[in-house]
Amino acid sequence: MKVKEVIGALEKAIPLPFPQTCDLYHIGDPEAEVKKIATVFMADVEVIRKAAAEGVNLIITHEPTWHNGLSLPLWGEDKGWKVAGPEYDWLREDPVVLEKKKLIEENGITIYRSHDRMHFHKPDLIYYGWIKEMGWEKYLRKDETMWHYDIPATTLGELAGFFKEKLHMDSVQVIGNPSQKAEHLSVLVGGGSLGLGDEMMPMRDMCSSDIDTMVCGETTEWTSISYVRDAAMLGMDKGMIILGHNRTEEEGMKHFGDFLQPLVGDIPIIFIPSGEPVDYQ
Repeated sequence: MKVKEVIGALEKAIPLPFPQTCDLYHIGDPEAEVKKIATVFMADVEVIRKAAAEGVNLIITHEPTWHNGLSLPLWGEDKGWKVAGPEYDWLREDPVVLEKKKLIEENGITIYRSHDRMHFHKPDLIYYGWIKEMGWEKYLRKDETMWHYDIPATTLGELAGFFKEKLHMDSVQVIGNPSQKAEHLSVLVGGGSLGLGDEMMPMRDMCSSDIDTMVCGETTEWTSISYVRDAAMLGMDKGMIILGHNRTEEEGMKHFGDFLQPLVGDIPIIFIPSGEPVDYQ
């Protein structure tokens, strides 16, 4: 199969209900024959080097390659792609971007972003991977969300330790008393804990859905963090664990191969982790 045939099969398998999407080619040759596919959370330089060493020539990434949320390619007019406007000219001339582009091209790799389709599939494929990795299938509440869980009662500190082990993290951020109960959880992966356009949603949900522990990807200090911190200071059993965008969404890309393999026949698919993006000193 050619790259464009693999991507076409993916797009057909998960149609989107809107025309505007960030699921786009970032760089490469859609006409190339696919040798091996890598699913990744983010195509950073280390991931690209590992992919090249594994003989991968198609990377399907969840997040942007070129350090901007718009996610339009910086090059590709000759392929008929819509590219980012002149306000992104600085990126096209930036030495970091140019060296990364050189690395990708020297290894004959095409990169395609699959973000919206992952989240609009029913069930959400990012949450599907999270649930599978945590082993929490039986703890998911039978409501309209994929982020409410009723787990066996534990403490906030023990739950933090569970995540550190599962996600191979040296440290996690915790708000609240480590000995307080953790049983009724909301897990808002990635940027979902910013509220999905409504910054008050995570706090409102915590109250209305009887949540004692909020598990976050990203959040802001003056909204959910402040709310949970105040609740804990008032003696209420409310806690928060912040794991980061990468650590809450990467498991979805780890298990994405299960969905993708039937679409591409016998083309090998591997998962390459980005790993914890920051060091703790």
